[in-house]
Amino acid sequence: MCTFMDILVRTAVVSDAAAVASIDLRGWQTAYADIISPDFLAALPLDKITESWTAGISAGTMSDGGRIFVAEFDRKVLGWMTCGASRDEDAPSDVGELHGVYVDPQAWGQGIGSALMAECLTQLRSQGYCRATLWVFADNDSTRGWYERQGWRPDGTESLFPIAGTELPVVRYELPLTT
Repeated sequence: MCTFMDILVRTAVVSDAAAVASIDLRGWQTAYADIISPDFLAALPLDKITESWTAGISAGTMSDGGRIFVAEFDRKVLGWMTCGASRDEDAPSDVGELHGVYVDPQAWGQGIGSALMAECLTQLRSQGYCRATLWVFADNDSTRGWYERQGWRPDGTESLFPIAGTELPVVRYELPLTT
């Protein structure tokens, strides 16, 4: 088991793409098993996910503009995160966003997500954002609980996320970045 202090969070490099894609895929298949169609999750193409991550890491940013970070322990990538400007049309320019954070399901509960979150908040503050937001599936109770333990709170905004031939409810959370 690793501790928060043993985890290195750094900017992703192209050689991380396969590990990031694998964590992305397994994270979706595990975290959303009771939320998204099992057939959809089983059919997610690892090769296409890897291509997308390779392109994003090569460019230094994902298509949503987020910077890409990985967390590693003992030289093994165990999680990733993207953060940057808010993608919401109604967001003022001083709002950043945690675009995504996933940890290898076998490493859940070991401080990796907390290390990534700390780096995200540091990055957003350093870029001058005063508030951060994130979106999460409304039915993802365990992740919502984790965000709430990290200090995030629902801001009352809800939407629908189109996926697997349906639309699933998502809720927006916020966190002030100023003290």
